[in-house]
Amino acid sequence: MELMRRTARPRRIHLAVGLWAVLCAWPAFAVDPIEAVGLFKDRAMLRVQGVEHYLRVGERSPEGALLISADARMAVVEFKGQRYRVGLSDRVGGQFSTAARASIAIVPDDLGQYRVSGTINGQFVNYLVDTGASVIAISSAQARGLGIDFIGTTETGSVVTAQGQAKAYFVVLDAVNVGGIEARNVRAAIIEGAYPVEVLLGMSFLRSVAMQERNGVLMLEQKH
Repeated sequence: MELMRRTARPRRIHLAVGLWAVLCAWPAFAVDPIEAVGLFKDRAMLRVQGVEHYLRVGERSPEGALLISADARMAVVEFKGQRYRVGLSDRVGGQFSTAARASIAIVPDDLGQYRVSGTINGQFVNYLVDTGASVIAISSAQARGLGIDFIGTTETGSVVTAQGQAKAYFVVLDAVNVGGIEARNVRAAIIEGAYPVEVLLGMSFLRSVAMQERNGVLMLEQKH
């Protein structure tokens, strides 16, 4: 037993020294993290050394991160002589970090408008973000296709659209989802006719998320 205790001690010391070496070396790997905050076709929102940059393919951040390629799933980034494949919430040179809250980055289109896909009550829709709309707005034609029962609602009114005045039916949607961000019991207006062509994502949903614009990209994040 005495011999076993004597031989065990050096092993414990050796292990402790090895662990200390790893801990001392860790900051060298963590000083230059690269994280993909948003991914798009030929563009990406990258966080480099804690600073976010919206880059197109071929552009380089002030820190030296060059965007080689990008699509909705992955970005290839060259940084300090190395190439990395970075997905959403991945970090190169740091610990893997899983986002605590769902978030989405929306790039403006050629007209400067923010369009994004999502679901209403589990049905796929295309949204146009409209901070000027107090509630989500859906055409009656699309509402019927989504299976939304609005004819029997007792709350009605009228709204002015690009095609003139139209009747509106006010309802409560069970679930609205945008990029994994979900809100329940969301107020909406069903507008009689074929307008709007896209669902207007109004403030009845947007006030339930944290919203800010970074370098022209609209960032939405789930609130706790």
